[in-house]
Amino acid sequence: MPESGGAMTRLLITRGLPAAGKTTFARTLQPTVTRVNRDDLRRMLHGARLYTPDAEAQVTRAQRACVETLLRSHTDVIVDDTNLPDAAVRAWARLAGRLRAGFEVRDFTGVGVEECLRRDAHRPEADRVGERGIRRMHDLYLAGRSLPLPVPPIGPAEGGLA
Repeated sequence: MPESGGAMTRLLITRGLPAAGKTTFARTLQPTVTRVNRDDLRRMLHGARLYTPDAEAQVTRAQRACVETLLRSHTDVIVDDTNLPDAAVRAWARLAGRLRAGFEVRDFTGVGVEECLRRDAHRPEADRVGERGIRRMHDLYLAGRSLPLPVPPIGPAEGGLA
């Protein structure tokens, strides 16, 4: 709970393919919830989406530091990335638990791959992920799985308030 005795600070994350509507949803929560997004950080830190191992490690460190700092200051945060790997969801849940923040997942995995491709094609060119990238993510994380994706179990050693 915040020191002021108000409502519990929340960490929300989105989960879904590129162009599924995650950022559109997150922007509806602003300004009452602060949005932290990897694509925005990539552009801010490097001027473009480099996707090199070193650049991605920097983005990850900057994102985690930003989210942690905001949660420590009792600011609600939404991380509107794909968050498709279970490990990503567990990492955010652990951070929320460690900081005694609520944790919520907004799932967009029910938005079909064809719809995501259609939406992506209408984005400005610099913002497009492209068919190959979207299909690769779909095949890797969603194909053949029951949707929406279940939130992976977070055991006492992995998260919660311990």
